[in-house]
Parts: sequence; C-alpha cells; structure tokens
Amino acid sequence: MKTRAGYFRLGLFIVTALGTGILVLLLLGIGNLFRPSVIMETYFDGSVQGLDVGAPVKLRGVTIGEVSRIGFTHGHYQQDLPVTERYQYVMVEAVIRADRIGASGRLPTPEMVQTMVDRGLRVRMTPQGVTGINFLELDFMDPAMQIPVTIDWVPENIYVPSAPGTVTQFIEYADRIGRRLDQLDVEGVVDNLNRVLGSLETAIGALEVSRINEELIAVLTGSRAAVRRLDDLLSSPLLADVPRDLGVAAANLRALSESPRFDESMDALERAMESIERTATGLEGTMQGHEHDLVTILDNLRVMSERLRNLSEEAAMYPGILLGSPPVRSEDPAR
Repeated sequence: MKTRAGYFRLGLFIVTALGTGILVLLLLGIGNLFRPSVIMETYFDGSVQGLDVGAPVKLRGVTIGEVSRIGFTHGHYQQDLPVTERYQYVMVEAVIRADRIGASGRLPTPEMVQTMVDRGLRVRMTPQGVTGINFLELDFMDPAMQIPVTIDWVPENIYVPSAPGTVTQFIEYADRIGRRLDQLDVEGVVDNLNRVLGSLETAIGALEVSRINEELIAVLTGSRAAVRRLDDLLSSPLLADVPRDLGVAAANLRALSESPRFDESMDALERAMESIERTATGLEGTMQGHEHDLVTILDNLRVMSERLRNLSEEAAMYPGILLGSPPVRSEDPAR
C-alpha cells in the first residue's frame, strides 16, 4: 500500500507540474496575443547570412521586436512576371511591439513611418560580437547616402528601406579593391620600375663626379671667404663706432630742434618767404596791363645799344669826331 501511495503522490506531482507549466505558457501566450503589434518588412539586395527567425529587432540599441519570417520577394510580389524578370531581393518580416516603441502604446501608421523614412530611418544587419549571429538595427542615417532599393509594388506591411551593414560594406570595399588589384598590370609596373632604375643608374654613372666635386669645393671655398669677409666687416672698429656716431647725431639734432634760436631762425625764414611772396605778387600786379610798354622799352634799349656800339666803332676809327672836327682816319701804327 505504501508503494502505491508513493506512486500516486509522484504521479500527482508530475501532473500538477505539467498543468502549472501549461497554464503559465497559456497566460504568457494570451498576454502576447493581446499586446498590440505591427508587421514591418524590408528588402536586402544581398546575403543575410547569420540572420535567423527570432533574431531581435532594435531601435538604437533598444529591442522593439523580433524577426518573424525570412524569404524572397519574388515569392510574394511580382507574381504576374516571369521568374527571370523578378527582383531577387531577400524579404525579411519582423513583428514590432507598440508598447516598446512609446509609452502611449499606439501602433505606428504607414504615414508616420514614411515621415521617419524621409528623415533617414533605415534598417541594417548588425553582428552580435564575433559569434556570426546578426540582428536587425533601426537607426537614422543620411538619406542622400543611403538610397533604397528599387521596387515596383506597394508593400503590404509597414516598409522601412534597408542599408548595407558595416560588415557588408567592408566586404564590398575589399571585393572592389581586389578587383582593382586584379586589373593592375603588376608585372608591367615592375618592369617599368626596373627600367627607370637602370636609366637612373646609367645617368649617375655618366656624370663627371670628380668635376662636380671640384666645383662644389670651389663653391664652398668661395662661401667660406665671403663669410670671413662678412665677419671682418662686422668686427671692424668703424662699424662699432656707427651706433655711437648715430647717437651723437641724434642728440645734436634734438638739441638743435629744441634750441630757441632754431625757432627764431624758422620764424625769420617764414617772414622772408612771406616778403618774397608779397614782392612777387606786387610785381605781378604792376606788370599787368603794361606788357606792350615793356616790349617797347626793350626795343628802344636794343636800338640804343646798337647805336652806342656803332658810335664806339666810329670813334675808334675817327677819334676827332668826339671833338667836333671832321672825321680823320686814324693812321695805323704798324705802318
């Protein structure tokens, strides 16, 4: 009987535990069902390796939802087009909980999301450490630098464009650099470098090194002589006396400028200049209106000068003319 009672209690404990667990799960599930949420979708034009269903969705580090579905756009949109003409984007859907976005708990409308997208809201994959597992991160970026992928359909859910992740950008840059390196003609570059080095060596060997050394020594010798002459000039006693002479000259000039006689001389000079100016002004006033008389006087003076010269010449030839006697030619003493 004791064994049966022990089994009964053990079974009762197991049934109670299972019932409690199921009840807790039901309560949690019902709670999630009554919590408002919205479906967000985005498209990636590349691999989403490391992103799985259930991965968190974060807005600037705050978890606001989780990934609910990963597939391809051509399996949901563009059904009327051939498979070869459909876009090969990876479509990722996520459940966003409204109670984790804001205190009001209101669901974001497509218009609100579009306003944030216009401001630069983008979603990108971000690695969780070095484990290789990724999650979705929403953040605001430069809308001019992050251009959304091209689509020709209207998304059924709230749509946030994607942006390349940091790792994806690094891989793209590395791949781009690798392609550029593959296009480089490394052997040709090495050959050109060898030719340049050979030409440089030949040019150096063709230089007259001895003549260059002689000219360089001559230049250094001339520079040394110029420096020596400059040093002699700077150490000359005459140059040493220049500051003292300048000081004496400055002192004399200062004494002259401060002397009372200097002021008197300047006053006298100023008065003389004023007197000369008045005389010139009076002379100019006197000459005005008598220009014709002055010309006549000058003509008369010129005529009188010519007559005096003629008279002196005649007196030299006929001395008696000065005494009133008829002119007698003077004899030449040389005869």
